[in-house]
Formats: sequence, structure tokens, C-alpha cells
Amino acid sequence: MKNPEVAQLLYDIADLLEMQNVSFKPAAYRKAARSVETLSEDIAEVFRSGGREKLMVLPGIGESIAEKIEEFLTTGKLKYYDGLKKKFPQHITELMNVPGIGPKRIKLLHGKLGIKTVADLEAAAKAHKICKLPGFGEKSEEDILKGIGTFKKGQERMLLGYALPIAEEIENRLRGLKETARVSIAGSTRRRKETIGDVDLLVSCKGGKATARIMNFFTSMPDVNRILAKGETKSSIMLKTGLQVDLRVVDDSSFGAALQYFTGSKEHNVVVRELAIRKGLKLNEYGVFRKNSNRRIAGKTEEEVYKAIGIRYMEPEIRENSGEVEAAARNKLPNLVKYGGIKGDFHTHTVKSDGGNSLGDMVAAAKQLGYEYIAITDHSKSERIAHGLSDEEMEKWLKEIKAVAAREKGIKILAGSEVDILPNGELDYPDDLLKKMDIVVGSVHSRFKSAKEEMTKRILTAMENKHLDILAHPTGRMIGKREPYEVDLKRIFAAAAEKKVLLEINAYPDRTDLKDVHAREAKGFGCKFVIDTDSHSTENLRFIDLGVAVARRAWLSPEDVVNTRPLKELPRFFRKIRI
Repeated sequence: MKNPEVAQLLYDIADLLEMQNVSFKPAAYRKAARSVETLSEDIAEVFRSGGREKLMVLPGIGESIAEKIEEFLTTGKLKYYDGLKKKFPQHITELMNVPGIGPKRIKLLHGKLGIKTVADLEAAAKAHKICKLPGFGEKSEEDILKGIGTFKKGQERMLLGYALPIAEEIENRLRGLKETARVSIAGSTRRRKETIGDVDLLVSCKGGKATARIMNFFTSMPDVNRILAKGETKSSIMLKTGLQVDLRVVDDSSFGAALQYFTGSKEHNVVVRELAIRKGLKLNEYGVFRKNSNRRIAGKTEEEVYKAIGIRYMEPEIRENSGEVEAAARNKLPNLVKYGGIKGDFHTHTVKSDGGNSLGDMVAAAKQLGYEYIAITDHSKSERIAHGLSDEEMEKWLKEIKAVAAREKGIKILAGSEVDILPNGELDYPDDLLKKMDIVVGSVHSRFKSAKEEMTKRILTAMENKHLDILAHPTGRMIGKREPYEVDLKRIFAAAAEKKVLLEINAYPDRTDLKDVHAREAKGFGCKFVIDTDSHSTENLRFIDLGVAVARRAWLSPEDVVNTRPLKELPRFFRKIRI
């Protein structure tokens, strides 16, 4: 899949243009980059199926950018990008990926200190050279070092939202081979961890010679950059995206045991293995064996592996040694929220603010997913960079949404807004406008480096407003780009439960916020949740399963998640929704 490569290219162009003080173009390239990186199809396939004209159908991609994407896809290079890079020192584009350092600061750091690489930046920060520059300081220097740490982690791991489609594509290719019997993704990808180090795949095959043919196919796929290892039962490749993929071929009679073993986590497997030993059994990737006779008694499926040692099957997402084995032994496993069980999305954007599709497009896409309802929540006025709407513009937009809703059949359209929580805790619109909305989603979008008590008070004050329905992306993190802001989550959870403010699990790939451990903790306070995509295009709606994965890892059931409920039940949770 070429999407990550093309998106990164467009982001880099935007940063290079901004470093040259070019107006307007950087925003256009970033919008196009977001469109590409969230595309469900491989952009190379989109181009092959319809050429440049098909690319121009995508949100934010006009003729000029489509022409550049075409050149990159057909030649592997882009003259325009190479020309921009020549105006700056080699490797300086690497600095653009360090969180908290924008193009203007990169230009200043290079001009004043000759910084060209991340290593240069780290050395200068540790030598306390940066804090002496105008516009910086000791806190800036500390933030830069934190950003470098985040950058290094990001280099090692890929977001689940980007790794999973790649893994599923390879899984489907292998499943299509006549030599394969069973295929499955394993490892942290199967457990749906928020970031992935590498992808593990298991295959069982038909016949002895089939193994070699499967390995030859796997290592010669067109998106392979290099072969790291190739053997009879295991091969490893590095894709052009930088993602490592490992494939193991196992005997079909042991497929379940191997899948259990290679899915992990290691901590889960240790506890399960210890339980097997206490029962006079031996468990490994080949099966479950009687210890005294070495006779195999299970191994073909995971279900029979767990049953053989006396416990129920556990869903992969909760295999983290966080109480699941004990719960399985007591027959107390949670009824997890299901993929495909979401009935609507409460947080989406259109072209009216910073989205890439119209209201009609978003509604049509939601209907195609079988949703019963969708909320349109464009940004409030303080989000200038996202083209937030003034009071008058929002009032007019709400009327337009409700007019469309009155005509639309087969889905309920809710008119609302993602409203900024201002630094003093007030919401970005007056109460007389908020009360006209079906739904109010509150978010922090500024002053992320506030002190913990200040941020906590800010959010608690916002929750005092009776019009606030949902607290969106509650910690403000952007994985690999921005650390969560400091906030007392226990106080936030307690207030949310008391005020009946719903906590969002934001499914956008670089957010997945709340994260699983926090969502599980919030459930203990009695909080209720919504899973939203924060969609900025119709393509983004498909991210909902990433949010479901977080909810499953948090042990949430359908009863905990409001948008598993049918439309008729929404008035129980939202004051202003009428059916």
C-alpha cells in the first residue's frame, strides 16, 4: 500500500513550503496528505483504475497535486519535491517529524545553530544551546528533548490504523493461494494494540511442497523492499513502508496452538502456561500435551487449547495478563462490544469547517454503513485553523442541517458542533446557541502545556455546563506527535459519571483517545462512553473499528457504549435529542 509514502511526501512538501514562508499552499498539501493517509484503498490502485481524474475525486486533491502524485506513483520520484529539498541542507526534512518543532523553528535553529539532523538537535538541547535563542527557553528545550523521544518511539512502531490494512491485505493474498489451508494475523496486530512493531502472520498449508511455494510468493510480493530472512518455515521481509512482516508456516494440526502462542501477549502466555503445568499439562506452540505421556490432547484450534487446560476462550484484545485468565477460570469474562455493533457516529466534520466532504456525502456514507444516526459537528469559532464557524454561521448551519434532516429518509441526522473548551472552562458558543444543538461535543484544542491543576479545572468547569454532552479525545494526545496534556483523570471521570457527560473513545488512528487503560479505569467510576471517528472525510468513517478495538481492550460491553444503542434509546442519554 503506497498511502503512507504518498501522504508523507505531501506532508514534507507542506513543511518545506512553510519554511520558505509560502502562503496557502502548505495547508492545501496537508489537507491532501490527510486525505491520502486515511484512504481505505491503495492510492496506487485508485490511480491505476482511473488515472489522474480518479485521484482528483479524492477530497483536497486538485489537478496540481494529482499531477504530482501521478509522477511519484509512475516514476518513484517527484522533481518538484527534489527541487524544494535542494534549497535546504540534506536530512533537514527528518527534523519535521519531531513533535513540537514546526517549520519556522527548524529554519531558525538551522540559521542560528547550524542544526541539520535530529542528532544535531538532541546534542544542542543537551548542551543547553537552544534555551539561549530568542523565543525559546529552558521549558522549550525540555519539550524538544521529549519530542525527540516521541520521534524515536514513532520510528520503531507504526499506528495500528495504518499497519492493520497492510496486514489484512497480505493475509488475503495468502488466503487466495491454493496451497494454504488456514491463514491468520497474529501478534500485537491481532490483539489490536495501538501501535505495531512488526506484523506476524501464520499459515498452515496443504502438502509438503506447498511450504516452499508459499514462501516464494511471500518474499517476492511487489511491495517487498528487502528480504531479511528466508527459510522453510519462517521468512521475514521489510516492506517499502518500513514495516517488517514475519511469516511462519505451521502444521495444520497445530495451527490453534501456534496462533495462541504467537498472538501473545508474553505475559498472558506465561500465566496460561503456569496454569497448564499445575494441571499436569505442557503447553507450547505445537499443542497441549500430557506431561507424563507426552500425548497431544489439543492444538488444532485456540478454543480447544484453552478448553484442554480448563478455561474459556479469551478474545485476543484482552490477552494482557490483566485479570482475563482468572476471569476465564471463574466463567466471568466480559461480554465485549462487537465489531459491527456500532449504530451511529457522534463526531464528524464536513466542508463547512475543515472536512473534505459535503453534508450529503457524509450522510450517504453513514447510510452505506447501515447506521441509524450520524451527528454533524463542525468546529466552533476559536478553531480558526480549522475554519471554525462564527455564532451567526453556526446558527445558519444548524438550520441547514435540520432542513436536510427533515427530508432525509432512513437515517437520523443530528445537528451539533465540536465546541472548544476555552482556557477558562467556558464553551466557545453562548448557551442560547448551544441549546439549539441536538448534540454538543466539547474539546480542548489549545494551551496543551498548561499545568495539571489548570487543565483539570478547565475541563471540570466545562462539564458544569448542562449543554455539554460528550467530552471528546479527553487527553489530547496525538500518538508520535504530541504527548497527552497533564490532567487529573480520576477527577474528570468522577465528574463525568456524576454529570452524565459521555466520554469519547476517539477512533482516529493517531488519537485512539481515551486509551484502553484509561477507559477501563473510567468504567470503574460508572462512566458511559461513545466511540466516534472524528471523521474529516467519508473515508474516515471506517476508523470506527479502531475505536471498538480500544473499547474491547478496555473490557467495555455494549451496555457501556451509547452508540451501540438503537436510535429510539438516544433520548435516555441526550437531553435535546427528540425522536
